[in-house]
Amino acid sequence: MPQILVGICSLFFIATYLFFGFDLLLATKALVYSSAVALVILLLFFRYQTKKNQWLILVATVIFGSLTIVFGDGDFIKWRTTVVNVVIGLSLLGMFYLKKSPAQMLFEKPLEITVPQKEWLRTNIWWAIYMFFMAALNTIIVLFVPSDDIWMTFKMVINPIMTFLLTGGVLVYLSKKSKEYKSQRDLESQEDRPQDKN
Repeated sequence: MPQILVGICSLFFIATYLFFGFDLLLATKALVYSSAVALVILLLFFRYQTKKNQWLILVATVIFGSLTIVFGDGDFIKWRTTVVNVVIGLSLLGMFYLKKSPAQMLFEKPLEITVPQKEWLRTNIWWAIYMFFMAALNTIIVLFVPSDDIWMTFKMVINPIMTFLLTGGVLVYLSKKSKEYKSQRDLESQEDRPQDKN
Protein backbone atom coordinates (compact mmCIF):
# COMPACT_ATOMS: atom_id res chain seq x y z
CA MET A 1 0.00 0.00 0.00
CA PRO A 2 2.72 2.61 0.79
CA GLN A 3 4.36 2.12 -2.61
CA ILE A 4 0.96 2.32 -4.31
CA LEU A 5 0.19 5.62 -2.59
CA VAL A 6 3.54 7.09 -3.64
CA GLY A 7 2.84 5.96 -7.20
CA ILE A 8 -0.63 7.50 -7.17
CA CYS A 9 0.83 10.85 -6.12
CA SER A 10 3.26 10.72 -9.05
CA LEU A 11 0.40 9.87 -11.41
CA PHE A 12 -1.56 12.89 -10.17
CA PHE A 13 1.48 15.06 -10.86
CA ILE A 14 2.05 13.73 -14.37
CA ALA A 15 -1.64 13.68 -15.34
CA THR A 16 -2.21 17.24 -14.13
CA TYR A 17 0.80 18.46 -16.10
CA LEU A 18 -0.19 16.65 -19.30
CA PHE A 19 -3.91 17.37 -19.30
CA PHE A 20 -4.12 20.83 -17.73
CA GLY A 21 -2.00 23.05 -19.91
CA PHE A 22 1.53 21.82 -19.10
CA ASP A 23 1.47 23.98 -15.98
CA LEU A 24 4.22 22.87 -13.59
CA LEU A 25 2.88 24.99 -10.73
CA LEU A 26 -0.60 23.45 -11.01
CA ALA A 27 0.89 19.96 -11.29
CA THR A 28 2.99 20.64 -8.19
CA LYS A 29 -0.15 21.64 -6.26
CA ALA A 30 -1.76 18.32 -7.22
CA LEU A 31 1.41 16.52 -6.13
CA VAL A 32 1.66 18.31 -2.79
CA TYR A 33 -2.00 17.86 -1.86
CA SER A 34 -2.03 14.18 -2.80
CA SER A 35 1.28 13.61 -0.99
CA ALA A 36 -0.07 15.29 2.15
CA VAL A 37 -3.12 13.01 2.05
CA ALA A 38 -0.85 10.01 1.50
CA LEU A 39 1.29 10.99 4.50
CA VAL A 40 -1.78 11.18 6.74
CA ILE A 41 -3.02 7.78 5.53
CA LEU A 42 0.38 6.17 6.07
CA LEU A 43 0.76 7.71 9.53
CA LEU A 44 -2.67 6.49 10.59
CA PHE A 45 -2.83 3.05 9.02
CA PHE A 46 0.51 1.92 7.59
CA ARG A 47 3.14 3.49 9.83
CA TYR A 48 5.13 0.31 10.38
CA GLN A 49 4.84 -0.99 6.81
CA THR A 50 6.21 2.21 5.27
CA LYS A 51 9.90 2.21 4.36
CA LYS A 52 12.28 5.06 5.07
CA ASN A 53 12.73 5.97 1.41
CA GLN A 54 8.95 6.27 1.02
CA TRP A 55 8.75 8.67 3.99
CA LEU A 56 11.67 10.58 2.48
CA ILE A 57 10.00 10.95 -0.92
CA LEU A 58 6.67 12.13 0.51
CA VAL A 59 8.16 14.54 3.07
CA ALA A 60 10.58 15.99 0.52
CA THR A 61 7.69 16.36 -1.92
CA VAL A 62 5.60 18.32 0.58
CA ILE A 63 8.53 20.56 1.58
CA PHE A 64 9.89 21.35 -1.89
CA GLY A 65 6.42 21.41 -3.41
CA SER A 66 5.21 23.89 -0.79
CA LEU A 67 8.19 26.13 -1.56
CA THR A 68 7.29 25.94 -5.25
CA ILE A 69 3.72 26.99 -4.51
CA VAL A 70 4.63 29.78 -2.07
CA PHE A 71 7.30 31.35 -4.28
CA GLY A 72 5.77 30.42 -7.63
CA ASP A 73 9.10 28.95 -8.73
CA GLY A 74 9.18 25.48 -10.30
CA ASP A 75 12.87 25.05 -9.59
CA PHE A 76 12.12 24.06 -6.00
CA ILE A 77 10.20 20.92 -6.99
CA LYS A 78 12.91 20.13 -9.55
CA TRP A 79 15.61 20.25 -6.86
CA ARG A 80 13.66 17.66 -4.87
CA THR A 81 14.81 15.01 -7.34
CA THR A 82 18.46 15.86 -6.75
CA VAL A 83 18.10 15.86 -2.96
CA VAL A 84 16.13 12.60 -2.82
CA ASN A 85 18.52 10.79 -5.16
CA VAL A 86 21.58 11.90 -3.18
CA VAL A 87 20.03 10.83 0.12
CA ILE A 88 19.02 7.44 -1.30
CA GLY A 89 22.51 7.01 -2.78
CA LEU A 90 24.11 7.72 0.59
CA SER A 91 21.67 5.34 2.28
CA LEU A 92 22.65 2.58 -0.12
CA LEU A 93 26.32 3.13 0.68
CA GLY A 94 25.47 3.02 4.38
CA MET A 95 23.60 -0.25 3.89
CA PHE A 96 26.61 -1.61 2.01
CA TYR A 97 28.80 -1.10 5.07
CA LEU A 98 26.06 -2.58 7.27
CA LYS A 99 26.01 -5.65 4.99
CA LYS A 100 22.39 -5.12 3.95
CA SER A 101 21.03 -5.15 0.41
CA PRO A 102 17.60 -3.85 -0.67
CA ALA A 103 17.87 -5.94 -3.84
CA GLN A 104 18.27 -9.07 -1.72
CA MET A 105 15.20 -8.19 0.33
CA LEU A 106 13.16 -7.66 -2.84
CA PHE A 107 14.31 -10.41 -5.17
CA GLU A 108 16.04 -13.25 -3.31
CA LYS A 109 12.99 -15.28 -2.27
CA PRO A 110 10.46 -14.35 -5.01
CA LEU A 111 12.94 -15.04 -7.83
CA GLU A 112 14.80 -17.83 -6.00
CA ILE A 113 18.16 -16.21 -6.57
CA THR A 114 21.01 -17.80 -4.63
CA VAL A 115 24.29 -15.91 -4.73
CA PRO A 116 27.00 -15.04 -2.19
CA GLN A 117 26.35 -11.99 -0.03
CA LYS A 118 29.08 -10.04 -1.84
CA GLU A 119 27.02 -10.20 -5.05
CA TRP A 120 23.98 -8.71 -3.34
CA LEU A 121 26.08 -6.00 -1.77
CA ARG A 122 27.63 -5.20 -5.14
CA THR A 123 24.18 -4.12 -6.34
CA ASN A 124 24.16 -1.47 -3.60
CA ILE A 125 27.18 0.14 -5.22
CA TRP A 126 25.60 0.02 -8.67
CA TRP A 127 22.37 1.60 -7.45
CA ALA A 128 24.24 4.23 -5.42
CA ILE A 129 26.28 5.21 -8.49
CA TYR A 130 23.07 5.37 -10.50
CA MET A 131 21.39 7.61 -7.91
CA PHE A 132 24.36 10.00 -7.82
CA PHE A 133 24.47 10.05 -11.62
CA MET A 134 20.76 10.86 -11.88
CA ALA A 135 21.14 13.53 -9.20
CA ALA A 136 23.97 15.12 -11.18
CA LEU A 137 22.00 14.91 -14.43
CA ASN A 138 18.97 16.50 -12.78
CA THR A 139 21.16 19.27 -11.37
CA ILE A 140 22.59 20.02 -14.82
CA ILE A 141 19.10 20.22 -16.31
CA VAL A 142 17.83 22.51 -13.54
CA LEU A 143 20.83 24.83 -13.77
CA PHE A 144 21.44 24.98 -17.49
CA VAL A 145 18.18 23.99 -19.22
CA PRO A 146 15.45 26.37 -18.03
CA SER A 147 12.60 24.43 -19.64
CA ASP A 148 9.81 22.73 -17.73
CA ASP A 149 9.02 20.51 -20.72
CA ILE A 150 12.57 19.16 -20.95
CA TRP A 151 12.69 18.50 -17.21
CA MET A 152 9.32 16.73 -17.31
CA THR A 153 10.54 14.62 -20.24
CA PHE A 154 13.54 13.67 -18.14
CA LYS A 155 11.26 12.92 -15.18
CA MET A 156 8.53 11.03 -17.05
CA VAL A 157 10.48 9.26 -19.81
CA ILE A 158 14.25 9.16 -19.40
CA ASN A 159 14.33 8.42 -15.67
CA PRO A 160 11.84 5.49 -15.78
CA ILE A 161 13.51 3.96 -18.85
CA MET A 162 16.98 4.13 -17.29
CA THR A 163 15.66 2.72 -14.02
CA PHE A 164 13.97 -0.13 -15.88
CA LEU A 165 17.14 -0.91 -17.83
CA LEU A 166 19.29 -0.94 -14.69
CA THR A 167 16.79 -3.14 -12.84
CA GLY A 168 16.67 -5.55 -15.76
CA GLY A 169 20.45 -5.60 -16.03
CA VAL A 170 20.85 -6.29 -12.31
CA LEU A 171 18.33 -9.14 -12.42
CA VAL A 172 19.97 -10.72 -15.48
CA TYR A 173 23.38 -10.50 -13.79
CA LEU A 174 22.11 -11.98 -10.52
CA SER A 175 20.21 -14.78 -12.30
CA LYS A 176 23.34 -15.71 -14.26
CA LYS A 177 25.47 -15.67 -11.12
CA SER A 178 22.85 -17.72 -9.29
CA LYS A 179 22.96 -20.46 -11.94
CA GLU A 180 26.77 -20.49 -11.84
CA TYR A 181 26.77 -20.63 -8.04
CA LYS A 182 24.24 -23.48 -7.92
CA SER A 183 26.17 -25.44 -10.55
CA GLN A 184 29.42 -24.97 -8.65
CA ARG A 185 27.77 -25.98 -5.39
CA ASP A 186 26.29 -29.12 -6.98
CA LEU A 187 29.68 -30.03 -8.45
CA GLU A 188 31.40 -29.60 -5.09
CA SER A 189 28.70 -31.68 -3.46
CA GLN A 190 29.30 -34.50 -5.91
CA GLU A 191 33.06 -34.37 -5.38
CA ASP A 192 32.62 -34.56 -1.61
CA ARG A 193 30.29 -37.54 -1.87
CA PRO A 194 32.00 -40.88 -1.08
CA GLN A 195 32.67 -42.97 -4.17
CA ASP A 196 31.08 -46.41 -4.38
CA LYS A 197 33.59 -49.25 -4.23
CA ASN A 198 33.18 -51.98 -6.81
